[in-house]
Amino acid sequence: MTKFIKISGSLLALWVTVTLAADNSIYIDQTGSDSTIGITQTGSGNVIRGIQSGSASDNTVRAKMYGSDSIVDIRQIGGDNTLNLGYDATKAPGSEYSMNLTYAVTGNNGLATINVNNAGQGIAATNLIDIRQVGNNASASVNMTGSKNSLITTTTGGSNNSLTAVINADQTTNNIAISGGGGNSVNLNLTSSKANNNITILGGSNTLGLTQSGVAGVNGHAFTYNVTGSGNSMTALQNGTIDTTVNVLSNGNGNTWNIVTGN
Repeated sequence: MTKFIKISGSLLALWVTVTLAADNSIYIDQTGSDSTIGITQTGSGNVIRGIQSGSASDNTVRAKMYGSDSIVDIRQIGGDNTLNLGYDATKAPGSEYSMNLTYAVTGNNGLATINVNNAGQGIAATNLIDIRQVGNNASASVNMTGSKNSLITTTTGGSNNSLTAVINADQTTNNIAISGGGGNSVNLNLTSSKANNNITILGGSNTLGLTQSGVAGVNGHAFTYNVTGSGNSMTALQNGTIDTTVNVLSNGNGNTWNIVTGN
């Protein structure tokens, strides 16, 4: 089943619920500010994406959303789900967020690609992305460009889940938690002069890679890492003009740290 949604205008509220055994596809082309959008897909093989110019089975075309002050809630329940979302966000004066996105996937083999400000203009300020992964083999790739962007990611109860995030912001706050399972990985690449990172990993053969390449100074660069588990590996690179802080608390089993800081 295929749904095409094209919506525009301000003060928009949209809630879509799709329930089917398999292969739900939602195509989104949305413009306008002050939008509230909720989408729930139940079943296997669910897809949220944009309009393809070629093959009808091409899931790599991003759903298009434009505007500011938007609240977006996307939930995919079942196995083999796909989300491809591109958002061009502009910050309205006095607003809390350009976009407040919650993405929750429950089931195995979820694949998500989220690109905020995918036009590359670098003006997508103050966005919040909250990703919740429950299951095995869930993969999320996040790209945010702008200022004061925040990322929250929670992965629970599964194995071989991964998060890759590229965030370009003058300030960024990232809270990432992984509990249980094996083969989980987190890779953060931050271009920021001031980042507040709180990363907690409790179990399994987890891997963390962190790069902060912005220019620091006056309380720039920060990194907090808390791990309780086996076979963990962490690599952290923080550059800038001094102002670097690394705080690692570990409790066990074959961990390897590779930390480089300085000018």
